[in-house]
Amino acid sequence: MFVITEDHYGEPAPRRYTVQARGGPTELNLVLESLQVAAASLSRAEALAEEQGRALSGITAELFGSVAGLALHFRIPLLGAQLGISLAETSVAAWAMGETARAVRIAHGRYRETEALLRQSMGTARHLGQYPQIQPHLLDPQGDKALADAWGRTALVSLGQGFALLLKLLARKQPVLRSSQEALGLVHQSLLEKARRISRGSRQRLSRETRVLAATEVDTLGEHLQAQAEVAELGDFSISSRPQPGAPTRHLIHLPGLEHPEGLQDIDREGLAQGELDLSAGRGLNSLLDAGTNGSAHLQEVIDQALQDSGAQPGDELVITGYSLGGLHARNIAAGGRLASKYRISQVATVAAPAREGPTLPGIRTTSFQDANDPVPKLLGAPSELSADRVQITYEHQDPQAEPGGVFGASHDYAHNIEAIRILEARESHHLDAGQRVHLAELNDSLRGDHGATVYSTEWDSKGVDELEEVIAELAGGLDQLPAGGGSGFERAQDETVEQR
Repeated sequence: MFVITEDHYGEPAPRRYTVQARGGPTELNLVLESLQVAAASLSRAEALAEEQGRALSGITAELFGSVAGLALHFRIPLLGAQLGISLAETSVAAWAMGETARAVRIAHGRYRETEALLRQSMGTARHLGQYPQIQPHLLDPQGDKALADAWGRTALVSLGQGFALLLKLLARKQPVLRSSQEALGLVHQSLLEKARRISRGSRQRLSRETRVLAATEVDTLGEHLQAQAEVAELGDFSISSRPQPGAPTRHLIHLPGLEHPEGLQDIDREGLAQGELDLSAGRGLNSLLDAGTNGSAHLQEVIDQALQDSGAQPGDELVITGYSLGGLHARNIAAGGRLASKYRISQVATVAAPAREGPTLPGIRTTSFQDANDPVPKLLGAPSELSADRVQITYEHQDPQAEPGGVFGASHDYAHNIEAIRILEARESHHLDAGQRVHLAELNDSLRGDHGATVYSTEWDSKGVDELEEVIAELAGGLDQLPAGGGSGFERAQDETVEQR
């Protein structure tokens, strides 16, 4: 029997800290966005030409529908012909400008979609290609088990995405696969609509109790994230406001990650089916539904209320940072909604956050940080769209002191990512190009200063909690018929390999 040993791949070697940065003001992104601006200008010109056409039509109808149109002067028919020619030219010009604008938008969308698919495919291939370097850490007792565990979790998610992408490509030419995919899409849409209905019917309320963090001097994103580390323990988000001479007040908002429901670790499927899970947490499953199906509308409402309570005025500047689920909320806010319509959002920085499809609003600088061995950024299945204003920084950081386990693995840990970001900030000239360094410097400038933070808490109304409990109990009742299994496939593979040795 063939037995894999560490001799096949050598001794476990430390992983070098690496960074892959994409997006920002590259020549290609600037050209593409110039075309987008031109398309928007053409759309405005199309609307103006159509308005002029309607005006000409009105003049023509008024002139030749009146007694003046019956005058025998030779210039009257000539004027009518000129008006007709002008009306035709205006209509043709409006149509041409509209078609050109639509063609540019379609081409831009298809390019971004292809770019995202290529990045996703290459990222999956690169990650799986690291297996020979990860295998010794799995086999050798002295290997980094936290690294191997995090790599394996991310590989499973990447393989699932790769399989889904392969099915999507094959379905374009195979009618049977296409019909199956459409049927699955209908089921998915039905479940999504049910989740959206529950989320929209729920209500998130802002608590009157707040906590104040001690003022801390901040120069960089890493220091800001460290200063906000207590927010997850004390509440659901923080706001620190800083007046600016001659400019609107700047408000820094930090959004922590998912708060696991109380009793989650000790509950089994039978307990879920009986509704024993506590879902009242402000950053719990209801908040996850709000982010995934509702554009974070509920969270935006309570943040707006907290901003008003702190004295914020319409037009004030917002700088938003978010970790994990908080990062997904931050991306939703950058894509539009209540806060973007009332305040000026200048910067959004996310850490270890799930990717979100689609663009952000123009003028919002977005910076995403993630570890290559963190499965969470890949969970939603689609990479974020990049642009001149959007930069994605993916680092691989090995922490020899980390322990395997946790819900999402050691590489998703908040402290792990702060340490990785601080390493990047210390050697940014080595890892980032000039445009990306300017992008990061502008983010740090918006965070710099000596400021404290007020931590706010929220809660969900009982109706939304009860409805979500019913859905989870229904799903758990169906899962109760499945055989119980221990651990993920990768975890079982680890056990089997060690036993073989």
